Amino acid sequence: MIMHIQKHTLPGVMPGTHHVLNSYHFGEAGRGPHVYLQAGLHADELPGVVLLHRLCRRLEALESEGCIRGQLTVVPMANPQGMTQHLQGQHSGRFDGVSAENFNRSYPDLSAAAAAQLDASADAEKVRGVLRQALAARPAGSSIEVLRHTLFDMALAADVVLDVHCDSEAVLHLYGNNRHQAAAGELAGFLQAGATLLCDEAGGMSFDDAVVQNWRRLEDRLGVTLDIPLALTLELRGVADIEDRLAARDEGALLAWLSWIGVLAGEKVAPPQAPQAATPLAGVEVIVAPHGGVVVYQGAPGQRLVAGTRIGYLLNPLDGSQTPLLSQHGGYFYARVANRLATAGAELAFIAGSGCWREGDLLSA
Repeated sequence: MIMHIQKHTLPGVMPGTHHVLNSYHFGEAGRGPHVYLQAGLHADELPGVVLLHRLCRRLEALESEGCIRGQLTVVPMANPQGMTQHLQGQHSGRFDGVSAENFNRSYPDLSAAAAAQLDASADAEKVRGVLRQALAARPAGSSIEVLRHTLFDMALAADVVLDVHCDSEAVLHLYGNNRHQAAAGELAGFLQAGATLLCDEAGGMSFDDAVVQNWRRLEDRLGVTLDIPLALTLELRGVADIEDRLAARDEGALLAWLSWIGVLAGEKVAPPQAPQAATPLAGVEVIVAPHGGVVVYQGAPGQRLVAGTRIGYLLNPLDGSQTPLLSQHGGYFYARVANRLATAGAELAFIAGSGCWREGDLLSA
């Protein structure tokens, strides 16, 4: 089988308008693991778009050589309507311009409808089919709802889901579920991820977490233990980290990982040790602006901090006074916000720690 391109037509917000996204399909259905990869769900996060288009070219060559042992679905640009949202030269691809909803939140909980069609004897393939049926039965009226249904249906068919994003300014890092600590550690090793952040539930039903939560909630409803698909978010550094050099390195890491999990033929190379051990998502310390002002950083992501470390200061542009920005707990400094003009309460920096000092929704807006 050679690569198949499927074009998905999505409605626009007004009559006469529409969007198209492409999904690229490799391998044979039912043969080996099925991996789903997407990028650009937040349409202003572009390093993953470059990476997955590059990966598609490589997978096409590998398929022609008979080297694909599983099935891959790749969506390099998952949000065409988000790509169109420009106002006065500025692109806004994180939130829907009509509803103001985050494109990476509010994926559906299908567990109640699916549980009504299942019993404790259901295997993974049966569960996938019933979840997709439950999704198809839900109404999808708005443009963003159709987008969510289109992407989520493809993800629900897979054994492994990788949603590629990027942060503002950051080292490469991963989000995943506690159930998948070992598998997340393997991918972190191949990619040399600076941080791996795990939880039972992140809140908000983001794309990868919603995949896991549907299965976890089905477990509770059916009273069984299920083989929950591996679903992870890969944060591919920062928004400006778009370079062929980086994309080539990440492509090599993903190909090694895909061989390791049995999707590609060839020698399996064991994953290297990840640079940092996984830590709880609830242990992320978020440094916020105590008042409005100009952010001056004196430390960069990639540093390990002790409690009390100063990472910069907030300049009051009216009187020139400086308010230090300090880490209370210490840990691995993995991300910071690029915007240097902060309003009071704005999140500025993120430090992965080993404690658990947050609860509720654990993801930023």
